[in-house]
Amino acid sequence: MLDLELMLDRLFIFNFSMHLVKYISIRILLIALLVVIANFLYRISFYKKDVAKHGDILENLWVVPSDTEAIYFGESSNFHESPGDTMKYRISGIIDTMVPQLKVHHVDNSGLHAGTYLAVMKNIPKDSKVNIFIITMNLRSFGAGWRYAGNGAENYLAKTERMLSPTLPIINRFMVSLKAYDYKSDHERENQVHEAWQKDTFNIPEFDYHTTHSWDSAMAWETWLTSNPNLTKENIPIAAQYIKSFSFIIDTNTNERIHDFDAIMELAKKRRYTIYFNILGENVEEAEKLVGKKLIYLIEKNTQFLINRYSKKGAIVVNNLHAVPDSCFVDRDFPTEHYNFTGKRIIAKQVADQIKRNL
Repeated sequence: MLDLELMLDRLFIFNFSMHLVKYISIRILLIALLVVIANFLYRISFYKKDVAKHGDILENLWVVPSDTEAIYFGESSNFHESPGDTMKYRISGIIDTMVPQLKVHHVDNSGLHAGTYLAVMKNIPKDSKVNIFIITMNLRSFGAGWRYAGNGAENYLAKTERMLSPTLPIINRFMVSLKAYDYKSDHERENQVHEAWQKDTFNIPEFDYHTTHSWDSAMAWETWLTSNPNLTKENIPIAAQYIKSFSFIIDTNTNERIHDFDAIMELAKKRRYTIYFNILGENVEEAEKLVGKKLIYLIEKNTQFLINRYSKKGAIVVNNLHAVPDSCFVDRDFPTEHYNFTGKRIIAKQVADQIKRNL
């Protein structure tokens, strides 16, 4: 009798469990179906408008010609125009003319960095003809001033990466509406920058300053004004900007750009892409005149680190650090990678020559 009751109890529990599983499964399937339908309706209605607002870099990918074989990823260095130039070209466009056997097109926008390039790459169809990527590697993007950029800059890029995530677009849009990405106020971003400048250390032989903050403060207090004939009270601000932009050592554990570039190489390995990293030319001539060889020591140390790390991972690294002379830099009140046509052509030729050696 007890055995029969036990069997009945077990049968009841089993039937109830199966009913519950069926009940839950049906509702999960219905929810999934509703999400799929909603996603379809979203894609044909508001998706493109939302991309234009929250991830417009994807629009650049959509207009890449179908016969493109190589994409050049860049920020404003690719397209910035000098007022004195009669020839208006992108670096990517010059590369395209220098390597006629390879169809090169650009995907670019102001202020982009490796995290954005990675997000766009994940949206390239696997059956695309594109299998070569020429990717800008901007040294300043590894520094705190760019990694934690305020005025909405880093928030916008983080939002773009969320919007371009390889999940259902409607889910991405929902997450963007919740600010479920690396969103911080300008005050928080500014604190991140100053904390890094005060706490992140570096060591330079025979040099007494070990943080960006201490070095920058010494420059502001005119420490080298009398000993450096190139320094004046008028150009101390630009000298200080060089210190803020380049006085750091890349930490592989905490630097967001390293994580992004590493992820690019992992994606390239999976999809069998060929990657060219284009280390942009910096105005090392002016930096050395105003700040000195100590800063060049850090710049070159970081550059060599990037060359070694990504060459080992399979990338072809084109080092343009010293390639562009001071006369080719357009902006004179802040360190940028904005070149005149001559500077762009120098960068393009270095990259084109490397590509031709590998085709």
